[in-house]
Amino acid sequence: MADSPPRSRSVSPTPSWSKHLTHVIEFSADQNRRMWNDRHNADFEIRCGTEKFKVHKAVLRAHSDVLAKVCDNYSFQEALSGILELKADPYKGNIDNLGDGDDPEIVSEMIHYFYHLELSPKANAFMPRESRDVHGEPSLIYLARIYVLAEKFFCEGLKAKVMSGLRESLEREISQSELAEACRIIFKKTVEPAGERGLKTTVAKCLADELEKIKISESHDDLLQEIPELAFLVLKEIPKPYNGRSRGNFCCNCGRVVQSW
Repeated sequence: MADSPPRSRSVSPTPSWSKHLTHVIEFSADQNRRMWNDRHNADFEIRCGTEKFKVHKAVLRAHSDVLAKVCDNYSFQEALSGILELKADPYKGNIDNLGDGDDPEIVSEMIHYFYHLELSPKANAFMPRESRDVHGEPSLIYLARIYVLAEKFFCEGLKAKVMSGLRESLEREISQSELAEACRIIFKKTVEPAGERGLKTTVAKCLADELEKIKISESHDDLLQEIPELAFLVLKEIPKPYNGRSRGNFCCNCGRVVQSW
């Protein structure tokens, strides 16, 4: 019986297979585009529920250590068959559905990123609000769900893209319910080892930068009480006041020192 594919963590492991066997290649945007349009000739398939995604092994190797090992290590049944079956577990507004299973919609987002190096229009924080909400789900929650999958499969590039999109999303006006649900997903379903500045830190920094608004918001207070880890990280990210030991001008708005040159 073949071994099971490796379980992923938030920090990529050192691959146990030889680099000359995986042939990790970085592709240009034009090469990615050509492969995207030629997926019917791809040499691997990812299935999730009723969805089937034809993908190129070379593309998987370029973006995910976990998926690279699944398709290249022939002690795994998936490498022998050329098919990876993921357990389908759609989100459906229930945070408990995130974890062991995978949402076909979010798997599709991951594969879109592999070939385009961008989030799909559906997940793009720059889209008009009416376009983002056409799927019945605010973008902040959608981005958090993508991050959960990116972390699971060690897709560091996708994680970085989601963090950038989330920062853009937080700059617009968002509802308290949207922020609260996104934070629940981020803090209950992702892991951020010490020393890594991931999505948890990104959210905390955005909230810390808006501290004055948070102070007068009872709903934000409730959120910080509900998620102690978020409250702790927000406190860590609050700009430190000027202590008089550094040269420069103190900004009374943000608490940072502006150096004079």
